[in-house]
Amino acid sequence: MEARSFLARRRHMADISTLYPPTPASVPVDLTKPSANYRSRVLLVLACLLLFVGIYLCLTAGSAYACYACFAWLAEDEPRPTPLPAQQINPRTGYRTAPAQQVRQQRSEKPVVWLFIGGIASGLLFLFLVKGLFKRSQYDPGVRVEVTEIEQPTLFAFIRQLCKDTGAPFPHKVFLTPDVNAAVSFQESLLTLVFPTRKNLIIGLGLVNRLNLSEFKAVLAHEFGHFSQNSMALGSYVYTTNRVVGDIVYGRDWLDDLLAAAGRIDLRISVFVWTFAGGLWVLRKALEALFRGINFAHTSLSREMEYNADLVAASVTGSDALVFALARLDLAGDALGQAWSDLSVAADHKRYSRDLYFHQTKAAEYLKLRLNNPMLGEVPPLPDDPTQTVQVFKPEDTSVPKMWATHPSNHDREANVKSRYFRGPTDERSPWELFADPSKVRELVTRRVYEVAQKAKPEQLEDPEAVQEFIDTEHAETTYHPRYHGLYENRYVKPGDIAELCVRSSWEEFEDRSRLAEAHAQLYGDELKTRMEAHKARQEELTKLARVTHGAVELTGKDFEHRGQRYRLTDAPQLLKQVEGEVDADYEWMHALDRQAFRAHYAMAAHLGKEDRASLEEWYRFHTAAQNIHTVLVAQSREIGYTIAALTGQRQLEQAEFQNALGVFRTAARTLREVIVSAHSLRLPPLKNLPAGDPLGQFLLAEPLIRDLAADTQTLDGVWINDLSRQVGEAREKLTRILFKSLGGLLALQEQIAERWAAPVPVAEESTLATPKVPGDPQTDNGVANPE
Repeated sequence: MEARSFLARRRHMADISTLYPPTPASVPVDLTKPSANYRSRVLLVLACLLLFVGIYLCLTAGSAYACYACFAWLAEDEPRPTPLPAQQINPRTGYRTAPAQQVRQQRSEKPVVWLFIGGIASGLLFLFLVKGLFKRSQYDPGVRVEVTEIEQPTLFAFIRQLCKDTGAPFPHKVFLTPDVNAAVSFQESLLTLVFPTRKNLIIGLGLVNRLNLSEFKAVLAHEFGHFSQNSMALGSYVYTTNRVVGDIVYGRDWLDDLLAAAGRIDLRISVFVWTFAGGLWVLRKALEALFRGINFAHTSLSREMEYNADLVAASVTGSDALVFALARLDLAGDALGQAWSDLSVAADHKRYSRDLYFHQTKAAEYLKLRLNNPMLGEVPPLPDDPTQTVQVFKPEDTSVPKMWATHPSNHDREANVKSRYFRGPTDERSPWELFADPSKVRELVTRRVYEVAQKAKPEQLEDPEAVQEFIDTEHAETTYHPRYHGLYENRYVKPGDIAELCVRSSWEEFEDRSRLAEAHAQLYGDELKTRMEAHKARQEELTKLARVTHGAVELTGKDFEHRGQRYRLTDAPQLLKQVEGEVDADYEWMHALDRQAFRAHYAMAAHLGKEDRASLEEWYRFHTAAQNIHTVLVAQSREIGYTIAALTGQRQLEQAEFQNALGVFRTAARTLREVIVSAHSLRLPPLKNLPAGDPLGQFLLAEPLIRDLAADTQTLDGVWINDLSRQVGEAREKLTRILFKSLGGLLALQEQIAERWAAPVPVAEESTLATPKVPGDPQTDNGVANPE
């Protein structure tokens, strides 16, 4: 078998000499040697695991022996009764007489009841302790696609050479996934505690699509650095420990149901059940502390493992490739998310693309344009001097790529990799050149994403260029002019009460064309640019301070930098509150600008005529009403999420908890119905790929609304809750899309009104401009301005 496998591999082995970036010439010999911190963390994790194993074995063996001892004593034979002495006959009376001292039958001195209770209790405790060992995690292939060496000989030859260079074993299997990721995986089982774990390699095509060949080699070398780490075995032990302890501490299953049912049988039984439950609660809390300790130690070790794996990557690619790959990951992930969002919208119109990654590339270009940042996701050029490098991540950059959320910060990883800097050759070619028929691979994975994520099996996939044309028309409405400097990004437009703003008295100051022109010029001038740049900086500070306050980022010291000064960790909450106030003030200023923008453009529309004025007013009314609906859906979606998270893992609810959860779900279902009815009263403005004038409500849900819960329901139907959560989320996402399109169309309408107003008009036409009569406005009559 091994010989046939070897011959098959030789038959399909490809020559990758021209596709394999060369290894740097001058690599320090001890570059990948584990550091003292690394070794100390390994010892710490080993100590924690040994402590857990000792406590766990004692508890398990002790409970098993106690159960056996109790029932074994109960099963012992009773001592045989001592026979009574024979009666004697009195010779004088002739009657039988009892002996002077009779020996009675011996009574049993066993505590039968207590032995029975002890046996049951210790047996249940034993089951609680060992049940987690036999619960297998369900393997869900999801969107993974396995590839073989016969299918992809060049890719496997590349991997084999890289394994040879890094000293790592060849992966057991290779899987392709659609996302921006590269990882090591292995199957969790009890056998992994005894036998070596067979590791699999996962390659995300979203990563392949955005990196060059040198950066791709660095990322895979990082993963093979994990392959070659003996401490990876500790990871499998920790995962098994987490499964066992996690099931004891957090798991709720039939044993908990059995205890609850027994407690309801009789008050006398309930006393013992409550006593056992109390002891179990104490045990769970004690093991929870141990659980946290093991994971804390393993997290610390994981960081050191990442540093070491980064150095393995540097040893075969140089100090820059992995850092450059890190710099590209955020945009790669955001672009893939944007591409899938775009394709989901196209799928609503029965348009299916055969290449997700064509759209990822287009989405990256779109995001650069939308965020007005052409250097987004790009890396800086290297200096001409090969001994010099360039810093990519700033010291205050605490960000961590989504694919490596438990890793050290990017800045710390860069500092580690470049602590002994040496440059490697750069190969700018795409990693797609390693794949045989890459278009077929991309189509295969794209179809798999449709099947899993959308439960759709389109018979025919379109050319990506045709689908991108549809997407571009969508983007045209949501790509705002650079003059806005991000004013309309990620927020609601809040000009105030539209009816109040349409009253002539609110904008009559702009009847003077020169004053109106001046006001319009000030809307999106230099002050806006300055304020939005400051607002963006405050948003970044807000995110950083929130992470520091809530412990989501590990500080390298006891203080941190904020606005050029050093602060202690205890100062973070106060600084966070201060920045939050500044951000709130920014939004208040933006809302005032929204109001001023409406007044100016409405005055222009009034000068142009009734039709323009009505169009602008109706669009604003639609947009603000849709925003209100979106606010409600977001709030309900959040409430549903919080409630489901609180219920997760609970098998039995108190009556108050049940009623509270039931109330949340009932409210969400009722609110969803109300907002859909409300949305049917709103008519769509002219938007691309949507019919103007149709009710908004018919575009928010693909299926009929879910039924209401029965008034006397006493259970929480999981299927019904999932359907409710899905429909609320669907309505929210689709309304988000329409809001983006509506805002783009609204800004375009304002721009058109401003351009037409500024164009020269004949004097005769200008003299006939009139102001409409607005109910409640005494200054107008029959659409003609009253003479003063």
